[in-house]
Amino acid sequence: MQEINYKDIKFNPFRSAKPLRPSKNLITILLALVVVVGQGQTEKKRGFDDLYHFIENLDVFEYGQEETHAYYIPGHHILLNGRWKFFYGDTPQEIPANFFEEKYSDAKWATIDVPSNWEMRGYGDPLFRNVAAPFQADPPMTPRDYNPTGAYRTTFTIPADWNREEVFLRFEKVASASFLWVNGQEVGYNEGAQEPAEYNITRYLKKGRNTLAMKVIKYSDGFYLEGQDYWRLAGIFDDVYLYATPKTRLFDWYVTTDLDKDYRDADLNIEVTVRSYDEQPVRTPLKVQAVLTGANGQEVAQLESQAATFAGSSTLTLNMSKHIANPLKWTAETPNLYELKMYLVDAATGKRLSESTPEDARQDVGFKETEMRDNVFYLNGKPLKVNAQCSHMQDPDNGHAVTDELIKKDMTILKQFGFNGVRTSHYPPVPRYLEYAARYGLYIIDEAGVEAHATEWVSGDKRFIPMYRERVRRMVLRDRNQPAVLFWSAGNESGEGPNIGEVIDEGRKYDHTRWWMYGGNAYSHPAEDIIGPRYPTPLALDLRVGRHGDGDVRPSFMDEYISVAGNSGGMFDEMWRAVYTHERCIGGAVWDFVSPGLTQPARRLFDKSGHDVMAHIMGNAKLVTDARNRKNHVIDLSGHDEWVEIYRDDCLEITSNDITISFDVCPRKLISSCGSFVTKGEWQFGIEQKGKEQLMFYTNTDKAPEGEQNENRPFGRRSAANHKYELSAPLPSDWENKWHHVEARYDGKQMTVSIDNAQVAQMEAQGNIINAPFPVNIGRNEQTHGQDTRVYICDALMDNVIIADASGKLLNLDFEKEQQEGTYFSYGIGARTYGTIWPDRTVQPEIYQMKKSAQPISCTLLSADNGTVEIWNRNHFLNTSYYDMKWELYEDGVCLQQGTLNPDVAPLAKKVVTLSYSRPAIKPGCEYRLMITSSLKDDEVWAKKGHVMAWDQLELPWRQLAVPSDKTLGKAVLNHSNDTIVVSGDGFSYSFTPDGQLFSIKQAGKELLKSPLQMNVWRAPLALEVDGWDQWNIAYNNRKAWNGAQIANEFYSNNLNATTRIPISCQAFEADGQVYVNVRWFSQFGAPVNTSLDAYITGLRYSGFSEVYEYRINGDGTIALHHILEPEGSMPSLLPRIGLTMTLCDEMQQVKWYGRGPEENYPDRKTGYAIGIYEKKVDDMFEPYLIPQDCGLRCDNRWLDMSNGSGQGLRFAMDEPFNFNAYHYSTDNLTKAVYTYQLQQQDGITLNLDYNTTGVGCTACYVLPGYQVKPTRYERRLSIKPISK
Repeated sequence: MQEINYKDIKFNPFRSAKPLRPSKNLITILLALVVVVGQGQTEKKRGFDDLYHFIENLDVFEYGQEETHAYYIPGHHILLNGRWKFFYGDTPQEIPANFFEEKYSDAKWATIDVPSNWEMRGYGDPLFRNVAAPFQADPPMTPRDYNPTGAYRTTFTIPADWNREEVFLRFEKVASASFLWVNGQEVGYNEGAQEPAEYNITRYLKKGRNTLAMKVIKYSDGFYLEGQDYWRLAGIFDDVYLYATPKTRLFDWYVTTDLDKDYRDADLNIEVTVRSYDEQPVRTPLKVQAVLTGANGQEVAQLESQAATFAGSSTLTLNMSKHIANPLKWTAETPNLYELKMYLVDAATGKRLSESTPEDARQDVGFKETEMRDNVFYLNGKPLKVNAQCSHMQDPDNGHAVTDELIKKDMTILKQFGFNGVRTSHYPPVPRYLEYAARYGLYIIDEAGVEAHATEWVSGDKRFIPMYRERVRRMVLRDRNQPAVLFWSAGNESGEGPNIGEVIDEGRKYDHTRWWMYGGNAYSHPAEDIIGPRYPTPLALDLRVGRHGDGDVRPSFMDEYISVAGNSGGMFDEMWRAVYTHERCIGGAVWDFVSPGLTQPARRLFDKSGHDVMAHIMGNAKLVTDARNRKNHVIDLSGHDEWVEIYRDDCLEITSNDITISFDVCPRKLISSCGSFVTKGEWQFGIEQKGKEQLMFYTNTDKAPEGEQNENRPFGRRSAANHKYELSAPLPSDWENKWHHVEARYDGKQMTVSIDNAQVAQMEAQGNIINAPFPVNIGRNEQTHGQDTRVYICDALMDNVIIADASGKLLNLDFEKEQQEGTYFSYGIGARTYGTIWPDRTVQPEIYQMKKSAQPISCTLLSADNGTVEIWNRNHFLNTSYYDMKWELYEDGVCLQQGTLNPDVAPLAKKVVTLSYSRPAIKPGCEYRLMITSSLKDDEVWAKKGHVMAWDQLELPWRQLAVPSDKTLGKAVLNHSNDTIVVSGDGFSYSFTPDGQLFSIKQAGKELLKSPLQMNVWRAPLALEVDGWDQWNIAYNNRKAWNGAQIANEFYSNNLNATTRIPISCQAFEADGQVYVNVRWFSQFGAPVNTSLDAYITGLRYSGFSEVYEYRINGDGTIALHHILEPEGSMPSLLPRIGLTMTLCDEMQQVKWYGRGPEENYPDRKTGYAIGIYEKKVDDMFEPYLIPQDCGLRCDNRWLDMSNGSGQGLRFAMDEPFNFNAYHYSTDNLTKAVYTYQLQQQDGITLNLDYNTTGVGCTACYVLPGYQVKPTRYERRLSIKPISK
């Protein structure tokens, strides 16, 4: 590969890197080489019946195909999409051997949509994997025991006007290996799910009806380069075209634009490959004519090539060039497109060789040019910033088959929220995606489909080089004419070996106008032109990239940054501050755009234990007839991501020393891979099969066996004692394919396992079971079987699953029937729930922050009294005249003054302007802000006139503090009883427990409070807090293995979810018509620990917060609360939140607040939400993240009203801005639910009032330290005041 001195490159490679530019006849030479080399690599030596010669042979990845070329479907075409006949098998051997024959009867076959993924139509199982393959990877071998296969059949008839034309069959995307027959004859073979395959089927056709048959196999050796982080789905999932061309046709073309040094005029260059399919190509000289037209349809230029004849070859290359004076340039801001139509003509007569279609080829053209100078990436002479999203092609109902409407919807959202780019992760998109991107105005980083995430070492395996090169060649040759493609990507997470260089080297052969990046996990790769890094912190981006701390000279594009899994998306302000600071930083692509959820039915089973525990069937598991008694049913678990999900009901959070687990099971052939029969994580308790010969019963208790309890005890603070007991039991010789009854018991003294009512293993054990934050699963282990599962989790029939303790049955499932409970978005066996938009394309709240942080217009207040503001136009090619700009002056939530702006700021320029407002009379306690908005002046294809593209809310330093008053209003009366402290007055009554908990607030006799007001540090863990990716981004103070490889381990291990409130003192009295209630509490995290307190003393260590509550209740019902919290003892490294919580009565549905909104916001993503006065209902504030978690927070509040429909309620306010969220679920339910169908609305509304809240961060980096709540002293003054209309 040629070495490039990046520092010396001053112009784009089109003009400067001449050695990279193909010679005039290179395309012809390369096509010939493709034929020779391709046939050498993919030579068909055996028939299609020799299956493994194809799917496990690295030398065979295509056969019988046309070379890849520019994408264009001629006028003579038939779209074969529709209903095809379909037959499914778990292995290729289950497909009828002669299914491809013309006369084969498929009358009894089912039908399936083409395009579609068969898993989305009820065949096989949708499997989500991140790094791992869904089986034990061993390239180039494929699994023999489970390799889903689909057989397709359809028919077609060739139109009469296609006579004497060549006919081609084009499959845009098929996953993954496919064999093609036409009329019973073997046509071709393909590997590569994301690249097109095209076959010339002319010689296989006959008059009348023709039969097409295809066998698609999910796993081939090509699958090892398809290890993308997404749903692993199979089938024909994009368009299938049948098209015809003349015997001599325009086969390929390469359109480039070369701007002059002033980026004004351009040379349009076109290299065309003509191909003849005749045995004796025409001897007449040929040439190509072309017409370039603008958006208005007016002709801009005519072009004509030289004349040439075929000379001993079936291809010839013709060239056209034209100087175009000042064409409109294509950029994401100015997506100006021209249309190029090309015609193949007889050079002597000037007539077209064929008049059967309006033109011989058509291509969109965008005039643009990219360069790299002095470590900076330029587009059309401007240093470029790319604000992109990574995006899979995904539909919640159709899998990877996406419609034009869905593509346009995605692009509309992207443009409306300020994005200007997409990284097509991690494979090339469908061609129409690129066409729409050019029209909507989106830069595309087009990525080769070569992700070997499960086996990254193949990037150094020379055997894979041809396959790597083939994938990238198909991408570049198909997409290089697309104006939206900004630069190329050599793939994602495919290792750091030399094969990545091979990809880039191959790609450069076919396009000399664009640069290359690679999405590897290393900081950079030596072969790429544009480096990462991925997932840096803002500081790392500043110092290592911006300040050249890396010693590199290449521009930087973060191919992935800020992973937004679930409720996340913090630190966008900090990241874009760094991007805008350093020209070397091009920008980055957020991971990821579309949330991965697939629409699935919620299928509930019936628990007969009396506890009514929620149990749901997951995946495609089925209730089937019991062969032992055909009146009964059992559950059929295939081992392929099928299981029963049990809710973490209190009754199953077992902490006693007694448990019995029993079930009936009929294990099958895949069971030795992994048989997770009944588990509650990998520690608390479970029964799993280990290999072919053992059954393991385990539990984790707080007491080690006798003799081990005092060994290796450290001096000082003791870790919590635990011991995981594992009892291994031998399996009977007739274990598989036969029903057995299994029972495992622990009684505090011993563990036993019985199979078929005979005890087969026993061991001593003691102690109470330690609870862990994982649910019971049947057929899966939730703690170990996630997105990187490499085993078949449980291939078995099961029945009569019972979990019991000394009190009786806790769970009893007989699998007799299921009940449909609507649908939900499934993330499968543990997908990381990325997403900026929901699967149904509803936007998630994080997107508003993304828009704000990188917005194209930024305004900074210089002087409030002078009305001067600096306006920074961050656009590269648009003047601020593109927008309607206006300013508004607000007093709290009321607009006092407004006006328009016409600043005339050039692209990438700044300008100081003066606004014509006048300073209002300042009112005590009021806040003043200036809002400047920039809206579309005209309609765009993606938004209507008036759509806001940028805004800034500027704080004005005009403050006059309101003087607080504690004046007595009316009279509050104190009444004592043995069990209650009651404070009452005109229209109100408040009740406290004897130890000082406020548990009742009545207004006009109506109860408003459902549960007591109390200190709170817990929130339902976020998706990134129950994820292993970012687990080492905090320091742990008390990490316990059984609480999982997750940041939430720190919260669970320090018992933040199990606070015990210990009363210390309570005093209540009247004075001056007001009632005072002074309370002291200690909020203990879990139970005190008996440990070493210092070098000499051992005793109980208390860990938690000492609290002081000083209530003052006025005669008008206003509660003034002075709350002080002091940390005591051992503390976690951070807290999820700190403040107060309570449950309000269910009627308190109306929410009105003065703070940030209207959308959900958190401390590290709050600037994208303006401060104002907003109103919503409680249900509308809840965000349905795929994994239930804390959500709906609103930050920086001055006051909050919670009221019922008649306006009766409470106003909460504090002496400092506070955060709050309100939802219809208990926090315990939000914590324990792992799928949305497990959420159960409570009789009441949880209200959290936070003094401080930990941010939501990024799944890779967690939360920046400045946004983490530290366990320190807090002091707040609150008021709670009755309100009514």
